Formats: sequence, structure tokens, C-alpha cells
Amino acid sequence: MEAADLIQVLTPQQTRRLRVIENLLRGKKTVSTLYWGQRYQLLPLIGLDKSLDRGGLDAAARSLVTGGLATLDEENDQLRLTPTGVIAAQRTYYQPQTADTWIQLDLMAARQRLLLAVQVVSEYTHATRRYYPLATDLATRQAVRAWFQREKSDRLGQQILQALTHALEQLPETVATVTTSLLTGYQHPGLTREQVAQRQQRTAWEVTLMQLDGLMQICQDARVDQTPFTSLLSSLWQSPVTRSAQLTLEAVRQTGDLDQVATQRRIKLSTVREHLLEAAIFLPLVDFPYEQILTPKLCQLFAKNLTGAIDDWQYTSLPADLQARYDFFYFRLYAIWIEKGGVLSDGVNNES
Repeated sequence: MEAADLIQVLTPQQTRRLRVIENLLRGKKTVSTLYWGQRYQLLPLIGLDKSLDRGGLDAAARSLVTGGLATLDEENDQLRLTPTGVIAAQRTYYQPQTADTWIQLDLMAARQRLLLAVQVVSEYTHATRRYYPLATDLATRQAVRAWFQREKSDRLGQQILQALTHALEQLPETVATVTTSLLTGYQHPGLTREQVAQRQQRTAWEVTLMQLDGLMQICQDARVDQTPFTSLLSSLWQSPVTRSAQLTLEAVRQTGDLDQVATQRRIKLSTVREHLLEAAIFLPLVDFPYEQILTPKLCQLFAKNLTGAIDDWQYTSLPADLQARYDFFYFRLYAIWIEKGGVLSDGVNNES
């Protein structure tokens, strides 16, 4: 990410922790990162740049601050756009149309599989026997090899073309151009991200967002209707909630007793709570058993003592007796519940 990209994920209303944005990109799924990623509405960024070094966004942040486009609270590592930054952020910048679905798929693995699959089919269609396949990991090579053996036919090339065309026609023309420019095939080595960025007069990260949008549309088509890519991608669709957290959630639904669940699953109570917070962050309001954990009395006590914007709530500002009775877990879960539209028993919602 350059400064021109970082500015797009900042706002003038909400201070945002630079390290949270960095950890999202690197795929660090701590409860804290996921919670603030939800508050920032940036969860689609999870795992999109796992090679990013710690501190990899610092130079971009300094550039924004030096240019007067953002302010930095160094003590808390928080950024906020200035009025000048708001104006600068309004420049034309691509906003992915499929981003809300990215967390439902191992998108980076899907990208690797699609790029290699297109190359293999393109070379096969033109009867090329010797070529250099794209450099990918072993799992990708094995998946594409098995897929190609299943799908191989004289019509496969035309079927792939039809699938790509149908998917990319649903997105802006620029996205189709970017996506296809980055493909490799017969007598088409494919451009680098930097080359495409130069041609399109955009940043390299913006080109990545366009490519992911294009590839996600291909994946969605393959999930809705049978295409040659369907079997290649089917194993990559996933719940954003980890399997272990799903098992914990189901156990809580059955018993409602967190200590009992910890004993049954042979995990720490703190782990049970982490699993529940993870599930609450990712799942819609109706899919999480808040009523089994947040009692009406607890909600009323929190509502009385927590006012103003959710981002400003502090567990340590609660009365000492309330902190003694209710662990931080309940405070955080209550905040998630309120943010997702939870309504207090008296019908009042204090969402901020």
C-alpha cells in the first residue's frame, strides 16, 4: 500500500489504528484485530498481503502526516484524516464490487489456482508441449493438475473463455482489462502488476483490488452455476469462523454454560471466550446466541454505564464492582451486539 491507498481506508470521523490495518493485511486474526477490523469495516482486507512486513505501512502513514492529509496519535498509533485529507481521498479510486464476499473464500489460493489453470488450458488448447508454468506452491500445482485431468477435453478452452467472459462482463470494463492483462497463456506472458498500474495510471494496490474483484466474480459464477472452474474452487469456499470456534459455538448453543463447554472441549475458558467473540464478529446478529450469554440484567447495567460512541467505550471506566462481576469478554460481546443492532429489553437501542 502506498499513501494514496492508505488514505482510502481512513476517515475523518474515526481514528484508526495503523497496526490493526497492517495486521488485517498480514492475516493476523487475533480477536482484537478482528474486532477493530469490524469497527473499521475493513474485514475484507484479511490476508490480502501476507508478505507485508511489520511496520510496512509506516512510510505511507508518515507521508500522509507530512503532507497534512492525516494526523497521527503516536502514543496510540492512531490515524485520522484532516479536512485536506478528506478532499484528497475523494479522487477517483476503484471500490471493489465483490469485497463483502471475500472472507467467504480463500481468495489468495483461488487466485493462484485460477491463474495457473488459465495458463495450462491456454497452452493445451494450442498444443504447446514445452512452456514454463507459473511459479506456485505445491498445493496449487497438485490441485490444478488433478482438475485438468478431470476436465480435459477439446472444448475446455472454449468453455474457459465463455466462463471468463460471462464473469467479467458483470464488472466495469477497466476491471476486465486489468484482470485479463494479468493472465498468462499462449504467447501472452502477462503483465506485471506494476506494468498494469503504469498503463492504467493507478497504484499497484488498486490494480490488485481490481484483479481480486474480477477473480471473485469468476469464483461466484462457478459457485452459482456449473462452470469448468466449479470443481477447482469448491474446496476453497469457507466460513470465516474457524472450525474450532464453530465447535465451541455449537456447544454453547446446547448448554449455555461456558465453563462446561471448556471442560467438554478440553480447552481453557479464555479460549472459549475468544472463540465466541470471533464467531460474534463474523456472524449476523440472528446467528449468534447472545441471549444465552448476555442476560437482560447485564445489558441494562452496561447500557446505564456505557454511553456515547462505541469506539470511546472503555472497560476500565466501568465501576469497579461491575468489572469484578463481569469479565472483559462480556463488555466486548455487548459492544458487538449493540453494533450489530441488538435491542435492549426496554426497546431502546443505544448504538453509536
